[in-house]
Amino acid sequence: MIVYGSNSSHLLTEPVPGAACQACGTPDALRLSVLGRYAHVYWIPLFPFGKTGGLQCGHCQQVLPAAELPAQLHPHFAAAKARARVPKWHFAGLALLGLMVAGSFATDLAGRRHDAQLLAQPRVGDLYHVETDEPGFYTLLKVVEVNGNSLRLQQNAYQTNRQSEVAALDKRENYDAEPFDLTQYDLQIMQQQHKLVDVVRPAHE
Repeated sequence: MIVYGSNSSHLLTEPVPGAACQACGTPDALRLSVLGRYAHVYWIPLFPFGKTGGLQCGHCQQVLPAAELPAQLHPHFAAAKARARVPKWHFAGLALLGLMVAGSFATDLAGRRHDAQLLAQPRVGDLYHVETDEPGFYTLLKVVEVNGNSLRLQQNAYQTNRQSEVAALDKRENYDAEPFDLTQYDLQIMQQQHKLVDVVRPAHE
């Protein structure tokens, strides 16, 4: 369940000189307040989406929301809103989302560079996680022989629709008996086309 909604925080309060309260008639007792509105997800501010506020009399404590302000006070309220600055923490959710996206991109880039290094120097036992001809399904190719730029591979006979479960397919009895050949260039093309999604070199190899 995603908890989301909107909230507001205080930005600015200032007096309205020369104006009297319409309720009690007290002069110079009115104060305008501006609130910044923001959307939140799980109570983390995501982004601001406007300003609101109101008027309060310091003598009789009457409160008028922005929509009910007397016409002569509209310019005062507009000027106050223009002066009120939205705090940076109203953008906290967007900043966090940006950091997550940047971190994910950096992790993916580092992973692809690591995979490229392993593809450039293949070893017997390397495992290639590849997407099958059926989109959304994945299987394994296992390196059983390296001859220069040519590799002899065994294909796993099983597949899964979850990338996180591909490693569990790595059992000796799951591989086809007859190997086949691919070049390093073929594998690099597969990586560029996102058909080869991961390269794993077992620690014992």
